[in-house]
This record gives sequence, C-alpha cells and structure tokens, in this order.
Amino acid sequence: MFCPCGCGAMTKTGEDVSKCHDVIAAEWRVLVTRRPKYICRRCSGPVVQAQAPEHVVPGGLPTAAAIAQVIVPRLRP
Repeated sequence: MFCPCGCGAMTKTGEDVSKCHDVIAAEWRVLVTRRPKYICRRCSGPVVQAQAPEHVVPGGLPTAAAIAQVIVPRLRP
C-alpha cells in the first residue's frame, strides 16, 4: 500500500477484526473480516484502512442468512 500523498510505501500498524454469526442448514459459523491499517513512516499523513463491509443490521453481527433463519418459519410440504 502506498501513501496517498505519494511519498512512498506505508507500514502496517495494526488491523480491525470483525466477526459475524452465520448459519447454513442449522450449522452456525463465524465470518471474520480483517481490515489492515497502514501509516506512512515518511510523512505525518493519515492512517489508511479499507472500508468495512455493510452489515444487515447497522452495527450488528448477524448476516442475512442468520436473520432469515430466525424470522422466516420453515415451510413444510
């Protein structure tokens, strides 16, 4: 990753990790999203980080499949 001001490569200083609970056929799993953080050691520019993915519930942990499992009743033929 390169500094937005153009002075060179940036150094990773950490990352944010978020986890979402998901269900597939009654099997629960955790989806992990890692978003590295970078800074430039040559200038005092900002910390740069990738955008976080959208959540079905703002600020929440469940995915669309997990919410559907709870809200939509199982249909029987």
